[in-house]
Amino acid sequence: MDSEAQGASREKVRTESERLERRRESRRRYRERHADELREQSRQWKAAHPEKVKEYGVRYRAAHLEQIRTSNRESARVKRAADRKSVASAKRRREKGRERYAADPKAHREYQRKRRAAQRAADPEGYRKAKKQRTKRWRDSHRDEQNAKLRAKHRDNPEVKRAAAERYYAAHGDEVRERRRAYYWANREQQLETQRRWRAREKRRREAGLPPRRLHRVTAAERAANASEAEEFFSRARTREEVKQMRRGPRTSTVELAQWNRASVRARLASAISADSDAVKPVAASERRRESENLTARGLKAKVAAAEEERMDAIARAINDRLRQTPRRAQVHRPGHAPPPRTIDNV
Repeated sequence: MDSEAQGASREKVRTESERLERRRESRRRYRERHADELREQSRQWKAAHPEKVKEYGVRYRAAHLEQIRTSNRESARVKRAADRKSVASAKRRREKGRERYAADPKAHREYQRKRRAAQRAADPEGYRKAKKQRTKRWRDSHRDEQNAKLRAKHRDNPEVKRAAAERYYAAHGDEVRERRRAYYWANREQQLETQRRWRAREKRRREAGLPPRRLHRVTAAERAANASEAEEFFSRARTREEVKQMRRGPRTSTVELAQWNRASVRARLASAISADSDAVKPVAASERRRESENLTARGLKAKVAAAEEERMDAIARAINDRLRQTPRRAQVHRPGHAPPPRTIDNV
């Protein structure tokens, strides 16, 4: 009896396991046949119940935190390995390509031309689109280099760019003005700060009596000529006399200094008059400045003269004390009479 009961139990277990397996297989086949429908139903349910989806995600993460972290670490490790493999493979392909090109450049270029011609013939529109995308990627990755080349090109020949800008402005003046206004209002604080800095710099320049800032662009030929002249000047051998003369340096003559001072005063006056609407105020300020400078110079000269006179008096007293044979006579100043002039004897 026991053996029969055990056999019946095993048969029942086998039958139950087979039934579950058949059910799982049936569900799997159903999911495969109705994958799109089930996917759409799942998407609609998630869109209709976002709170339940979020709650389920939180519960699942709390219950399987270590499993999720382990899976993330494994995924990151696999991705890093794949990235390293991809980088190494790309590097090997580039090296092999360079070697093939160096072995026979003409054959490589001919192969590239034939391949491009075949692609263009097979799909002209796709070829143009792919070429445009490749060109855009290259320009995006070499933007700074290309901008530097364009700036150098426009600097060497500015007339071409100026003429093109004038033509574009004549045809799209309203659009350009609208873009400028939009940029100004989008960056108004920055624009105002730039204007404040410019006004402050111009104010300092006028107060210092400096001329307006005048910069000009030079062409490539002028830069090459200047560079060759500088190279010739600084690389030539100098004699000992020339080195001594350069170290001493030429002295500026008094006449040239006076001319420069007068020219500086005139330049300061002209700059002040042009900057101020009141024509008398700049002149008065310049006169006061010049009078102050003159007073300072005269005061300094008087101090130097007084110091020199004091020094000579001290020398005279020392010599008189050393050579005197008799005691010094007392000087009596009578009322109503001026004191005698100072001499070596009565000092």
